[in-house]
Parts: sequence; C-alpha cells; structure tokens
Amino acid sequence: MTGETKAAVVRVRAMAEADVDAVHALSVQLGYTADRATTLARVRAVLASNVADAFVAVNAEGRVVGWAHVFAAPFVESGPNAELGGLVVDERVRGRGIGRALVARAEAWARERGLRELCLRSNVIRTEAHGFYQGLGFTIQKSQFKFRKEIA
Repeated sequence: MTGETKAAVVRVRAMAEADVDAVHALSVQLGYTADRATTLARVRAVLASNVADAFVAVNAEGRVVGWAHVFAAPFVESGPNAELGGLVVDERVRGRGIGRALVARAEAWARERGLRELCLRSNVIRTEAHGFYQGLGFTIQKSQFKFRKEIA
C-alpha cells in the first residue's frame, strides 16, 4: 500500500464465522494473543448473542480490512447504552475512513435498538485511537482502572 490518504472504498457488512481468519489476524495486529480457536469461539458467541453484533469492512478486492463489535449494556446507574466493544482497522490502510464507516454502522445498530448513546473504552497507550474517536465526536467521560479477576 502507498501512503496516499485517499478514502478507501469499503462495504460494511455483518460479520460471519467465515471471517474468523481475518478477524483473528487483525486482532493480533493490536497485540491480542488469543489463538484462532479462541477467536472463533468468541466470534460465535457474539454472533449468537441477542444483545451484541459484529461487522466487517471489506475492500474492493473482497478482503476484510477492519471489524467492529457493539453490544447493548443495561446499566442501573446511567441507563441503557451501546458500547463499542472492539474496533480494529488493518494497520496498512488506517486513515482512509474505514474506522469511521465501522463506527457509523455501530451507531446505526444502536439507534435501531432505541439506544441514545454509544460508549467505548480505549487503552491509555492508544493515543492515536483517542484522537480518532475525538474526531468522531466522542468525548472523554472519565479515567478509570479496569480490574480483572479469574473466577474459573
């Protein structure tokens, strides 16, 4: 790919199980270390969910160049909203409107369900992503720690 900034021509469609290899490869680009079988199980769980969905961006050659995952979150304290659970664009084609198209599809998904807010979490080290989201109208709501505990 060249360094041109021309907008990419992509089509955003529902993610399918058949997209798992591309979804896995893109996840690895961001440093997520799950193996392909784990990624497949996760994709299947999202696609089977009543409160979540996932989308892929496909270029003119039919190659998956990005994906997004969105879900509904019914919070007691703040009311229901949609959350962008994941967004990845192939590092070779970032800056060409692909992420914007995926976020727009996630917003449409939320509106279709009567949700009035789309939220997301972004690792503090992903400063480029922060600028991208702010450019789309997202504002920083708060800083927080995310805690995790294995319960298996």
